[in-house]
This record gives sequence, structure tokens and C-alpha cells, in this order.
Amino acid sequence: AVLFISALWLLIVYAPVAHWVWGGGYFAKMGIMDFAGGIVVHVTAGVSALVLAWMLRPRQEFPHGIRPPHAPWMVMVGASMLWVGWFGFNVMSAQEVGKISGLVAVNSLMAMVGGTLVAVVMGKNDPGFAYNGPLAGLVAVCAGSDLMHPMGALVVGAVAGGIFVVMFTLTQNKWRIDDVLGVWPLHGLCGTWGGIAAGIFGTTALGGLGGINLTAQLAGTALGVAWALIGGFVVYGVLKATVGLRLSQEEEFEGADLTLHKISATPDREVTW
Repeated sequence: AVLFISALWLLIVYAPVAHWVWGGGYFAKMGIMDFAGGIVVHVTAGVSALVLAWMLRPRQEFPHGIRPPHAPWMVMVGASMLWVGWFGFNVMSAQEVGKISGLVAVNSLMAMVGGTLVAVVMGKNDPGFAYNGPLAGLVAVCAGSDLMHPMGALVVGAVAGGIFVVMFTLTQNKWRIDDVLGVWPLHGLCGTWGGIAAGIFGTTALGGLGGINLTAQLAGTALGVAWALIGGFVVYGVLKATVGLRLSQEEEFEGADLTLHKISATPDREVTW
């Protein structure tokens, strides 16, 4: 199922939006700007992830009977790799060495700082929020990182940090949607905010470089969300009806590490077959 999802989602959801924005397609002709994939990458992936999490339904005993993460330090290591790698991702979205902009690097840093500060405060020092707050800011700044003033990027990142904390909590505790890593609030919602924010903080009135239209950004972001929703239902719905999406109850209890990969994630759980 994972392999089928990777191929079909790429072709049906991601590729069309990438062409519309970066390939001179419909979105580009509308004047939509997305420098580093806030809409193309994060909105499409995050919104489709919400569809998948809803279709899969929660894990057994979710939310109160779920065992806590066995190695929070792994979350920190993985997140820190992204904190560093994002500078290469955002900056080199210029595609050419001659077009590299120091402004993109500075804005990435400022957005990361804003997301971190707000997520730590609103998340009450919870490690999960502290590690993901910087990523929320980085996701949000992608679309307009080449246009915003650094102080605008700081605000965009700060708002994204708050969005992540509030919406992750709401999704898990109120909606009972088992989005384990918060892909929907982190990428879907923060990417949506970033697509719109580019049209606000990229304007010359707020210190940006200008040349961007808020109406176009609103329309493009909304269309990206709609396409990801529709495409997600199509891809995951077809696969759920054919190859299936979920482990059996016994396999789920044992965990995917043991049942699929035949290897233990922790020393105390060894393979018995």
C-alpha cells in the first residue's frame, strides 16, 4: 500500500500542482508565487494526510491507551536534521547558484525562531511542540521566503507555531483523528497559512519586495487544498478498496517494526519467529 500510495499520490496530486505553479501552468498564469513549495509540497501533502488519517481510523485504544513514544530523543535528532537541511532546501529552490539569495536564508532562520518561541510557550515546554515549532515556521515561510522582510518572516513563523500547537491538540483530542506526527496541522495548515501570508508580508507595504498579489495567493492556496482533498480521497479510497491500507489488529498490536520489517525498534522487544 505504501508503494502504491507513493506512486499514485505523486502522479495524481503532487505532479499536477507542481506543473501548475512551477511549470508555467494555470497557477503561474494567475500570478501565484510559491518559491520553495509551501503550496506545492506542504499543502498537498498535509491536506492529503488528513484524508488518509481519517480513512485509516484511530489506532486501538486511541487516544488514552496509546503507549508514549519510546525514544523522544529520536524525534529531536530527526527534527534537528530538518532544521539544518531546510536551509539547503529553501535556499537552493532558486535552482541556480547565481540566483541564490541570502534573504531566503535569513527569512528561514527568522521564521524558525518565531515558530520555536511560540510553540515552546503555548506548548508549555512539551518536547514534541518544541521540536516541531521550528518546522512549523519553516513550512510557513516557504512560499514567500524570497520576498518577505525578515521581521515579516518572524511573524509568519510565530503564527505558524501557534497554529500547530492549537490544531494538533484539537485534531487529536477533540476530533479524535489519529494523525500521529501532526502532518495535517504542521504541513497542511502551516503551509496554507504560508501561502496566504506570502501575499500579505511579501508586499512592499510591509517591507517585502512586492510583485505578489494577495487575491491570487488566496485563490491558489484554496485550489491547492481542494485538489489535495479530492486527490487524496481518490487515491486512498481506491487503495483501501483494493489492496487495503491498515494492519490487522494483531499486527497493529505487535507494531509495524516487528510485523513488516521483522526487526525490533527497542531492545526489550525481540523478534520471536
